[in-house]
Amino acid sequence: GRRLCSFHLTARCAFFHSKLAVPSLSVPHSFLCFWAFTALRSMLRYFPVALLAGAALAAPSLRCRNETAAWPTDIQGLVLDEASPEWENLTARWSTYSAPTFNELFLPHTIEDVSLALGYLSAIDKPFLAQSGGHGYAPSLHVIQNATLINMINFGYINVNDDGTATVGSGSRFRDVVAAVGGAGREFTVGNCPCVGAVGATIGGGLGRLQGLHGLSSDALLSARVVLWNGTIAEVSADSHSDLFWGIRGAGQNFGIIAEAVFQTYPATNGGLQYSADLLIPFENLGAVVDITNDLLNEGLAPALALLFVISYNAEIGQPTIVMNIVYAGPEAEGQAVAELFRPYAVQFQAMMTPWTELANTALFGGFNFPCETAGPIDQYHVLARNIHAETLQEQVQYYAEFMAATPGAAGSSIMIEAFAQQAVQAHSDDFSAFPHRQNFHTALVWAMTWSDDSVGPDADAFAKEWRDRFSESDISGYENMHVYQNYANDDEPLSALYGVDTWRQERLTALKDAYDPHGHFDGYHPVPKSVPDWS
Repeated sequence: GRRLCSFHLTARCAFFHSKLAVPSLSVPHSFLCFWAFTALRSMLRYFPVALLAGAALAAPSLRCRNETAAWPTDIQGLVLDEASPEWENLTARWSTYSAPTFNELFLPHTIEDVSLALGYLSAIDKPFLAQSGGHGYAPSLHVIQNATLINMINFGYINVNDDGTATVGSGSRFRDVVAAVGGAGREFTVGNCPCVGAVGATIGGGLGRLQGLHGLSSDALLSARVVLWNGTIAEVSADSHSDLFWGIRGAGQNFGIIAEAVFQTYPATNGGLQYSADLLIPFENLGAVVDITNDLLNEGLAPALALLFVISYNAEIGQPTIVMNIVYAGPEAEGQAVAELFRPYAVQFQAMMTPWTELANTALFGGFNFPCETAGPIDQYHVLARNIHAETLQEQVQYYAEFMAATPGAAGSSIMIEAFAQQAVQAHSDDFSAFPHRQNFHTALVWAMTWSDDSVGPDADAFAKEWRDRFSESDISGYENMHVYQNYANDDEPLSALYGVDTWRQERLTALKDAYDPHGHFDGYHPVPKSVPDWS
């Protein structure tokens, strides 16, 4: 059949029009299209990336629909199909719910490989998705079908530099980063789950236990190497493409593939030793424990303090199981003082001083010490709240127990509550980065639903959504507007809840989206609207 190619510039100059007509040459349209793509990519390497965001010259647009075009010769050997014995392992994701699908796998070794691949894939208008930890579970990813998966597994390096910074490849997980950085006597904020991709979590904001001391993971980001849709490699920092640097710290999945990031790290607090206490709380004591937690939140958690609750269901005894983890990144006596507030309400208690590098293996009675593998369908809802509304939480846990008893196919579904200190987060101004929740994050409530029987999926989804909506009400959340940490978001929230309600913030993000991703190649994961009226 006829292949249609189009090459146009949205600036006031056009080298070609939508139909490539070269009457003196008799060559296939596909060759002309690929030639045009190659020529444009060569030109772009001699012009600053800032041209893509400039007011006078809009982003170049090259779109060729040609599924038969060949991969560039230099990287053809890095492309695998479904017949490869590595296919299943290298395309597996943490969640299979509403997941993207792939018919091609690309395994780059260098950032130049990524550049060539994006130039080629955007030229033929083939959907693609980059994967580091593979924990992105947003149902919006379902729009990516029959795509090329760009697996960044070969970028799993971490180098702790002489100046105390850490260079992290985008294939690294938090577990790898903690081992390398902590092994060098340094630290910075990482998320609770060790299997999550470090760079992927960072560009969504990067909450974590150490944020009261050091701010968010994204606050520690000093620079990044970003590959744009057309293959351009942008060196991004406060001094280079500062507009994009602002955007990738909180909304980074919208603009390109971040191949490498450099983080500021800090000398390990308390010699790298942290106090960790785990408590098993019976349901009848939940109210008292929540009241103590809210007292601490109202006073302001100490910078070194982090609290975590995980509520699951024990089918053998027909009761919810409530586990609390207290981590204090400081002297043992100070951590013990906090734990003693809660200990009278626990039926089981365990405490220890543990290296930061081992915390993921010991916290929650070792609950995070598991292999990083596919978990089946994960349908997650979430909201941020000022405090934990005790009466609503007790009602919800009771209802959760009843739901789980009646729905054994949803075994493994759980509720999580995180409470982290705010001092170093709030030390930055609201316009420091694209992260919009500096003054509106004290607790994060998460409903993580899973199932072994697909017939119960809709009921599990409805359960989580109902309680997310309840806790989003202003008289329960304590906030006037809905606030959602986008790394934990589902797909039904208003985008203003993820990226901020301020008009200036929305306009700035939309301008960045138009400049750096004009054709929506990076629209799979909570995409920023391309026009201001489309914000909700």
